[in-house]
Amino acid sequence: MWYRVLVSAGIIVVVTGMFGCSALRKPAQDEAPAQAVSLAEVPPAARATIERLTAGGQIRELEKAEEDGRTVYDVEATVGGRDVEYDVAADGTVLTSEQSVPYATIPPAVRTASERYFGSAEGLDASVEIEGDKAFYEVSGRKGGKPMTLKLTVDGEIVEEENE
Repeated sequence: MWYRVLVSAGIIVVVTGMFGCSALRKPAQDEAPAQAVSLAEVPPAARATIERLTAGGQIRELEKAEEDGRTVYDVEATVGGRDVEYDVAADGTVLTSEQSVPYATIPPAVRTASERYFGSAEGLDASVEIEGDKAFYEVSGRKGGKPMTLKLTVDGEIVEEENE
């Protein structure tokens, strides 16, 4: 009898460890779905920053989200022929910025790591992302027929892989 109980308990522990127990997980605060908003709905300080950053360009998407307990506006735009993206806090602080750049202009270590990952430089697109005082590079391409994006440090270290 005890043997069956112990075996059953062992199986439960192994299965829970393998698949996690979603009932015990707390949802992350930054996982709230983003909500599309118009520029008129954005608080004045954030609106002024967004207008300054996208002057002469076109806003393609503007979303409001809660991240780490604060309201953030995610802006995707085309300015001067380049794709740009900004995360702007309600007080107008720019939290992150991202801008597309020619692949050939990214640091050699980033190119080497990207080409090793994707198998070649063919069809790779790049952008530079600034988070606070740190710069990261995002390189998008296809691996195994699937679209992928890598986030790399300036030294070519892969810090994130994202299936698109």
